[in-house]
Amino acid sequence: MTTARQIRQLVRPLLKRHPDLALVTSDSLWLTPVTHVARVIHIGRTSSALYCKPSWWLLPLFLPDTNPTRDIGFCTGYIRTPTDASKSLDLWFWDNPLMMSELHLRIEKTLRLLRTLDNLRSCRSFTEAHMDYTWGKTFVENIVYDIAMGNLKLARCWLHKVNASCPRLCERIREIDEPLMDDDRAALAAVLHRWERENVAGTAVEPFWTPTPFPLESTA
Repeated sequence: MTTARQIRQLVRPLLKRHPDLALVTSDSLWLTPVTHVARVIHIGRTSSALYCKPSWWLLPLFLPDTNPTRDIGFCTGYIRTPTDASKSLDLWFWDNPLMMSELHLRIEKTLRLLRTLDNLRSCRSFTEAHMDYTWGKTFVENIVYDIAMGNLKLARCWLHKVNASCPRLCERIREIDEPLMDDDRAALAAVLHRWERENVAGTAVEPFWTPTPFPLESTA
């Protein structure tokens, strides 16, 4: 299995080159500041000690009961090895002398993408345009995301679908029922800010987190 020491050695040059990167957990790099959606590079451990499985993801922190140091965002992708057969990198093998430099190049490319996704609107647009939602996206995520974006009419449509298909939702989600039906933007924003704060508080992410307004709060 990949060790924390191997990951530290791998990411040390990246941390030196990019002051907006932080090793938040033993196996994940986060772009900072962290706002509503975390932009994460994850050096995945495998059952083998010989190689790792790096990936990236976007993790919304304002959904109810998000665990920012354990959950995987539903917008995610693998950082793949070179397609050039001459480089002999079918997997990210630690003992391959090309591994570190090649992986750094691909992480750098991923960082350029993630830096363009620097607010909730851009993250939402990218997710909708590029990801296949055959897994991981639920009615709850749609409701909360559309509330955060200020799309309350659409969020109410999602809520009706949830009530029809899953009438016994958790109590935390039920907190948004009344203010959503009343079109109470201030109350909805307060709930989402509280969820995000509670998800982040006390975790390794908290020192890098910056509370920011939701588009909901600037939408008439």
